[in-house]
Amino acid sequence: MGGGFFLRKVSLERMSNNSKFLVPLTDGLAVEAVYYGSGTLCISSQAGCAVGCPFCASGSRGLLRNLSVAELWAQIEGARALGIVPKRLTLSGVGEPLHNFSAVVEFLEVCRSLNLPLSLTTTGSPTPLFREMIRLPHNGLMLSLHAGRAATHRRLIPRGAELGEVLSVLQETLAGISRRRRRKLGINYLLLAGINDSPAEFTELLPLFQRFPELTLHLLTCNPVPDSAFVSPDSARVDELHAWLSAQGVNARRANAWRIQADGGCGTLFVRTLADRAIGVDGQLVLG
Repeated sequence: MGGGFFLRKVSLERMSNNSKFLVPLTDGLAVEAVYYGSGTLCISSQAGCAVGCPFCASGSRGLLRNLSVAELWAQIEGARALGIVPKRLTLSGVGEPLHNFSAVVEFLEVCRSLNLPLSLTTTGSPTPLFREMIRLPHNGLMLSLHAGRAATHRRLIPRGAELGEVLSVLQETLAGISRRRRRKLGINYLLLAGINDSPAEFTELLPLFQRFPELTLHLLTCNPVPDSAFVSPDSARVDELHAWLSAQGVNARRANAWRIQADGGCGTLFVRTLADRAIGVDGQLVLG
């Protein structure tokens, strides 16, 4: 891919389960990636994010710019430079993949040609590109909803499409693809105490899962984000919600240990680097 020229110095931050690192780019920015011990490399599609989810560090500085295909690939090279050989990739790091659509689609084709499975996570906006992305030959697509009611969705994903529009496009597109392909899709739901963790919120989503039982609902919990007041409910509450959803016939799964970390929130290393002005003028990451 010719992305090796980005790798002047790669910064690694090891956590209990995972390894988070920065790959410096030629213009002085740095891009964040995370390697999960399960074998998945989570990479970023943008430097910053325009969606503005209040619980996420990624968008706290807004969108700086899109990443090129070479810069997407540089994150894989950065992992390899650290001795990490990922089994699979997910575009679930900093940024909204649909906002960098052309580069992401080209990158998907590169990964397919190399037999490197690639999945992605999106808020589903803009919806025309969401419809198109569902149909592409990826290894999986996770839709971040985090709500069953429109007002809650608008609060948590303020610059995304309206919940009704996203769900309408999702159901229309799912109806036109095979059950095997449907199993590649899932719903991400970040549980936030007192905000979206009531059965009443989930009740609004039950028709979706009843119509398409192949879908999986992933119950996620917060990784700590500096200066954020958002917290997840305790494990007993998560277990209670999981049991309730299962009783309704929903294929619900709880976050596994690989995804739960202190200082593991998406974008925390990226934002901290900007705040600390740790990037040198020559594009090399300066530690300390």
